[in-house]
Amino acid sequence: MTWVPVRTALIPERDAVLGLKPDVYDALRTLLMLTWQTTDSRLLDLCRLLLAQMVGARAELAGADEALLAEVENWRSSPAFSERERAALSFAEQYYFDHKQITGEQKEELACHLNRRDMVNFVWALHMNDAYARVLSLLDIEPDPPSSPRRPERVRDNRPSATASGSRPPPRLEGKFAEIDPEFFQAYGALGRIVVRQTLIDEVTSEAVRLHNANHQGCLY
Repeated sequence: MTWVPVRTALIPERDAVLGLKPDVYDALRTLLMLTWQTTDSRLLDLCRLLLAQMVGARAELAGADEALLAEVENWRSSPAFSERERAALSFAEQYYFDHKQITGEQKEELACHLNRRDMVNFVWALHMNDAYARVLSLLDIEPDPPSSPRRPERVRDNRPSATASGSRPPPRLEGKFAEIDPEFFQAYGALGRIVVRQTLIDEVTSEAVRLHNANHQGCLY
Protein backbone atom coordinates (compact mmCIF):
# COMPACT_ATOMS: atom_id res chain seq x y z
CA MET A 1 0.00 0.00 0.00
CA THR A 2 1.26 3.47 -0.88
CA TRP A 3 0.69 6.10 1.82
CA VAL A 4 -0.17 9.58 0.61
CA PRO A 5 0.73 12.48 2.92
CA VAL A 6 -2.22 14.77 3.62
CA ARG A 7 -1.67 18.41 4.48
CA THR A 8 -4.35 19.63 6.87
CA ALA A 9 -2.91 22.86 8.27
CA LEU A 10 -4.93 25.15 5.99
CA ILE A 11 -8.20 23.20 5.72
CA PRO A 12 -10.28 21.05 8.06
CA GLU A 13 -8.99 17.50 8.34
CA ARG A 14 -12.23 16.00 7.04
CA ASP A 15 -11.93 18.05 3.84
CA ALA A 16 -8.29 17.05 3.41
CA VAL A 17 -8.89 13.34 4.02
CA LEU A 18 -12.27 12.79 2.39
CA GLY A 19 -11.28 15.21 -0.35
CA LEU A 20 -8.71 12.68 -1.55
CA LYS A 21 -11.66 11.27 -3.50
CA PRO A 22 -13.31 14.54 -4.59
CA ASP A 23 -16.03 12.96 -6.73
CA VAL A 24 -17.22 10.78 -3.85
CA TYR A 25 -16.91 13.60 -1.32
CA ASP A 26 -18.81 16.09 -3.47
CA ALA A 27 -21.65 13.62 -4.01
CA LEU A 28 -21.74 12.77 -0.31
CA ARG A 29 -21.93 16.42 0.74
CA THR A 30 -24.67 17.11 -1.77
CA LEU A 31 -26.66 14.24 -0.29
CA LEU A 32 -26.02 15.39 3.28
CA MET A 33 -27.13 18.92 2.42
CA LEU A 34 -30.37 17.55 1.04
CA THR A 35 -31.11 15.69 4.28
CA TRP A 36 -31.61 19.05 5.98
CA GLN A 37 -34.09 20.10 3.30
CA THR A 38 -36.19 16.95 3.36
CA THR A 39 -36.90 16.54 7.06
CA ASP A 40 -37.38 18.51 10.27
CA SER A 41 -33.97 20.09 10.89
CA ARG A 42 -34.46 20.25 14.67
CA LEU A 43 -35.21 16.52 14.90
CA LEU A 44 -32.35 15.67 12.58
CA ASP A 45 -29.88 17.80 14.50
CA LEU A 46 -30.78 16.22 17.83
CA CYS A 47 -30.46 12.75 16.35
CA ARG A 48 -27.20 13.68 14.61
CA LEU A 49 -25.72 14.72 17.95
CA LEU A 50 -26.96 11.54 19.63
CA LEU A 51 -25.44 9.36 16.90
CA ALA A 52 -22.18 11.31 17.05
CA GLN A 53 -22.03 10.75 20.82
CA MET A 54 -22.70 7.05 20.48
CA VAL A 55 -20.10 6.48 17.79
CA GLY A 56 -17.56 8.95 19.19
CA ALA A 57 -17.40 11.27 16.17
CA ARG A 58 -15.60 14.19 17.78
CA ALA A 59 -15.61 16.20 14.56
CA GLU A 60 -19.42 16.26 14.66
CA LEU A 61 -19.62 17.13 18.35
CA ALA A 62 -17.17 20.03 18.28
CA GLY A 63 -18.79 23.42 18.62
CA ALA A 64 -22.12 22.06 19.83
CA ASP A 65 -23.70 23.61 22.91
CA GLU A 66 -22.39 21.70 25.94
CA ALA A 67 -25.70 21.96 27.78
CA LEU A 68 -27.55 20.54 24.77
CA LEU A 69 -25.06 17.70 24.48
CA ALA A 70 -25.66 16.82 28.13
CA GLU A 71 -29.43 16.80 27.56
CA VAL A 72 -29.08 14.64 24.44
CA GLU A 73 -26.84 12.17 26.25
CA ASN A 74 -29.53 11.79 28.93
CA TRP A 75 -32.53 12.21 26.64
CA ARG A 76 -34.59 9.49 28.36
CA SER A 77 -34.75 11.39 31.64
CA SER A 78 -34.24 14.95 30.38
CA PRO A 79 -37.26 17.28 30.54
CA ALA A 80 -35.78 19.37 27.71
CA PHE A 81 -37.44 17.43 24.90
CA SER A 82 -40.98 17.19 23.60
CA GLU A 83 -42.72 13.88 23.04
CA ARG A 84 -42.05 14.33 19.33
CA GLU A 85 -38.34 14.80 19.90
CA ARG A 86 -38.21 11.93 22.37
CA ALA A 87 -39.83 9.62 19.81
CA ALA A 88 -37.25 10.62 17.21
CA LEU A 89 -34.35 10.10 19.62
CA SER A 90 -35.65 6.69 20.66
CA PHE A 91 -35.92 5.67 17.00
CA ALA A 92 -32.44 7.00 16.23
CA GLU A 93 -30.84 5.22 19.17
CA GLN A 94 -32.26 1.85 18.15
CA TYR A 95 -31.37 2.57 14.51
CA TYR A 96 -27.76 2.94 15.61
CA PHE A 97 -27.73 -0.40 17.44
CA ASP A 98 -29.71 -2.40 14.87
CA HIS A 99 -32.32 -0.97 12.53
CA LYS A 100 -33.89 -4.41 12.14
CA GLN A 101 -34.72 -4.43 15.84
CA ILE A 102 -36.70 -1.17 15.85
CA THR A 103 -39.92 -2.10 17.59
CA GLY A 104 -43.44 -1.62 16.32
CA GLU A 105 -44.03 0.62 19.33
CA GLN A 106 -41.13 2.87 18.37
CA LYS A 107 -42.42 3.14 14.81
CA GLU A 108 -45.95 3.88 15.98
CA GLU A 109 -44.74 6.49 18.45
CA LEU A 110 -42.84 8.33 15.74
CA ALA A 111 -45.78 7.97 13.35
CA CYS A 112 -47.92 9.86 15.87
CA HIS A 113 -45.82 12.94 15.13
CA LEU A 114 -44.80 12.47 11.48
CA ASN A 115 -46.98 11.61 8.53
CA ARG A 116 -45.94 8.81 6.19
CA ARG A 117 -43.93 11.00 3.80
CA ASP A 118 -42.19 12.89 6.60
CA MET A 119 -41.32 9.66 8.39
CA VAL A 120 -39.81 8.09 5.28
CA ASN A 121 -37.64 11.12 4.61
CA PHE A 122 -36.63 11.35 8.27
CA VAL A 123 -35.38 7.76 8.17
CA TRP A 124 -33.38 8.38 4.99
CA ALA A 125 -31.87 11.54 6.49
CA LEU A 126 -31.05 9.62 9.67
CA HIS A 127 -29.44 6.86 7.62
CA MET A 128 -27.10 9.26 5.82
CA ASN A 129 -26.06 11.15 8.95
CA ASP A 130 -25.49 7.89 10.82
CA ALA A 131 -23.21 6.66 8.02
CA TYR A 132 -21.35 9.98 7.94
CA ALA A 133 -20.76 9.96 11.71
CA ARG A 134 -19.42 6.41 11.50
CA VAL A 135 -16.94 7.37 8.78
CA LEU A 136 -15.72 10.37 10.78
CA SER A 137 -15.33 8.18 13.86
CA LEU A 138 -13.59 5.35 12.01
CA LEU A 139 -11.03 7.77 10.56
CA ASP A 140 -10.82 9.67 13.87
CA ILE A 141 -11.29 12.96 12.03
CA GLU A 142 -10.39 15.88 14.25
CA PRO A 143 -12.75 18.86 14.78
CA ASP A 144 -12.64 21.71 12.30
CA PRO A 145 -10.47 24.68 13.35
CA PRO A 146 -12.48 27.29 15.30
CA SER A 147 -12.14 29.78 12.44
CA SER A 148 -13.64 27.42 9.87
CA PRO A 149 -16.91 28.45 8.19
CA ARG A 150 -20.12 26.58 8.86
CA ARG A 151 -20.11 23.07 7.48
CA PRO A 152 -21.85 23.10 4.07
CA GLU A 153 -23.37 19.67 4.68
CA ARG A 154 -25.36 21.11 7.59
CA VAL A 155 -26.86 24.10 5.78
CA ARG A 156 -30.63 23.96 6.04
CA ASP A 157 -31.74 26.48 3.42
CA ASN A 158 -29.51 26.13 0.39
CA ARG A 159 -31.50 23.86 -1.92
CA PRO A 160 -31.36 25.60 -5.34
CA SER A 161 -34.63 26.05 -7.14
CA ALA A 162 -35.02 24.46 -10.56
CA THR A 163 -35.72 27.87 -12.06
CA ALA A 164 -32.59 29.42 -10.57
CA SER A 165 -30.34 26.58 -11.67
CA GLY A 166 -31.88 26.35 -15.12
CA SER A 167 -32.51 22.62 -14.74
CA ARG A 168 -35.70 20.64 -14.56
CA PRO A 169 -36.78 19.28 -11.17
CA PRO A 170 -36.42 15.51 -10.84
CA PRO A 171 -39.57 13.57 -11.76
CA ARG A 172 -41.92 12.58 -8.96
CA LEU A 173 -41.32 9.01 -7.84
CA GLU A 174 -43.90 6.27 -7.94
CA GLY A 175 -44.44 2.86 -6.41
CA LYS A 176 -42.47 1.89 -3.29
CA PHE A 177 -40.29 5.00 -3.62
CA ALA A 178 -43.18 7.44 -3.95
CA GLU A 179 -42.70 8.95 -0.49
CA ILE A 180 -38.98 9.72 -0.87
CA ASP A 181 -37.99 13.24 -1.80
CA PRO A 182 -37.15 12.89 -5.54
CA GLU A 183 -34.12 15.17 -5.44
CA PHE A 184 -32.67 13.25 -2.50
CA PHE A 185 -33.34 9.94 -4.24
CA GLN A 186 -31.63 11.18 -7.38
CA ALA A 187 -28.58 12.30 -5.38
CA TYR A 188 -28.52 8.99 -3.49
CA GLY A 189 -28.40 7.10 -6.76
CA ALA A 190 -25.64 9.36 -8.04
CA LEU A 191 -23.51 8.66 -4.96
CA GLY A 192 -24.07 4.93 -5.33
CA ARG A 193 -22.95 4.95 -8.96
CA ILE A 194 -19.79 6.83 -8.05
CA VAL A 195 -18.96 4.56 -5.12
CA VAL A 196 -19.30 1.29 -7.04
CA ARG A 197 -16.76 2.53 -9.59
CA GLN A 198 -14.09 2.90 -6.91
CA THR A 199 -11.15 0.48 -6.95
CA LEU A 200 -9.42 1.37 -3.70
CA ILE A 201 -9.43 -2.14 -2.23
CA ASP A 202 -9.03 -5.64 -3.64
CA GLU A 203 -11.98 -7.48 -5.15
CA VAL A 204 -12.23 -10.10 -2.39
CA THR A 205 -12.52 -7.48 0.36
CA SER A 206 -14.93 -5.43 -1.73
CA GLU A 207 -17.18 -8.43 -2.29
CA ALA A 208 -17.05 -9.42 1.38
CA VAL A 209 -18.14 -5.91 2.38
CA ARG A 210 -20.91 -5.94 -0.23
CA LEU A 211 -22.28 -9.27 1.00
CA HIS A 212 -22.05 -8.16 4.63
CA ASN A 213 -24.01 -5.00 3.87
CA ALA A 214 -26.57 -6.91 1.83
CA ASN A 215 -27.11 -9.32 4.72
CA HIS A 216 -27.35 -6.46 7.23
CA GLN A 217 -29.90 -4.66 5.06
CA GLY A 218 -31.86 -7.83 4.29
CA CYS A 219 -31.25 -7.30 0.56
CA LEU A 220 -31.89 -10.61 -1.26
CA TYR A 221 -30.85 -9.14 -4.59
